[in-house]
Amino acid sequence: MERAKIIAFYLPQYYPFKENDEWWGKGFTEWTNLAKARKLFPGHEQPKLPGELGFYDLRLEETRIAQAELAKKYGVDGFCYYYYRLNKNLHLMDRPLREMFECKKPDFPYMLCWANHNWEAKDWNSYDSFKSKMLAVQEYGDESDIRDYFFELLPYFKDARYIKEANCPLFSIYRPLDIPDFENFIKIWNSLAKENGFNGIRFIGYTEELKFQGSKIREKGVWNITSCRMNAIRHNHSQIKRYIGAGIHYLFKLPYIISYKKVLKELVSDDERQEDVNPVIMPNWDPSPRRSSYVHLWTKSNPELFGKHLDMVFDVIKEKKNKLIFIKSWNEWGEGNYLEPDRKWQDAYLKMLKQKREEWNL
Repeated sequence: MERAKIIAFYLPQYYPFKENDEWWGKGFTEWTNLAKARKLFPGHEQPKLPGELGFYDLRLEETRIAQAELAKKYGVDGFCYYYYRLNKNLHLMDRPLREMFECKKPDFPYMLCWANHNWEAKDWNSYDSFKSKMLAVQEYGDESDIRDYFFELLPYFKDARYIKEANCPLFSIYRPLDIPDFENFIKIWNSLAKENGFNGIRFIGYTEELKFQGSKIREKGVWNITSCRMNAIRHNHSQIKRYIGAGIHYLFKLPYIISYKKVLKELVSDDERQEDVNPVIMPNWDPSPRRSSYVHLWTKSNPELFGKHLDMVFDVIKEKKNKLIFIKSWNEWGEGNYLEPDRKWQDAYLKMLKQKREEWNL
């Protein structure tokens, strides 16, 4: 059986940089929110603290090497770095990527996901909505900028570590439908890729709403679609349950709480059996460190249940030619979805990933 390729999304916001200093205060990193997280209700597990890697700083080469060694040891095949290019003059938290590229360490596969969204300061409230202050606007530019963007990334695409299929670099886009004239974007990049020794670019569109957005994304000309079903269980609630949940949420100022065990059956569906759809593995979800109490979160995740989730994912891809899978995420500590060791479970989730890959021979 052909081996699966499992790639973990990777957040580089673990070092201070100029914009965050200006927006949130000197020295702000992702750890700032994590360290101040508190329990919102009895049994809520917060704060969740890092294990063997500690409160690391991604400016350190030894940290990036240690992450890659852990990932490789336990069956992660590469990292997908979130790439924040808001315009040609504004790139947020790209220093870890640049330094990894320049020093050629770690020797570990990687690719990029263009996180093409605005940066906003969001004040979440009891109505499950938010007021926001715009910090930086995502811009797309003209054809000249599209070409400039390609040549900006060309050195990464040419890197021997960059993940490619059939001599085509993989490039993920977080919000593909937000890009004006995306078909032309794809056409220009594919042409430039061929002029520079590749067979094209394999674009991967990300969505949390495959049912509603899948056909629209396909029409743009992407190679694959990454389907994250993290909100599926909320869509499946009856109208009565939604009203009851909203009432409890409003009256008692509590988050929307769902057990990981109940979520599992919603995280994978027959849609992920389609050849052009990549399933997403999720260890957990709890964004309360970023969003205070008015959030949707999961509880009681553990390695055993995570193993059942992996069984479901591996079952839908076992007969497919396309065995590309994404993990959300390697290190999204502020959203509670991470594979890195923490204080409670240490490396148990990583060990489960390795065990299940061996059991399924993937």
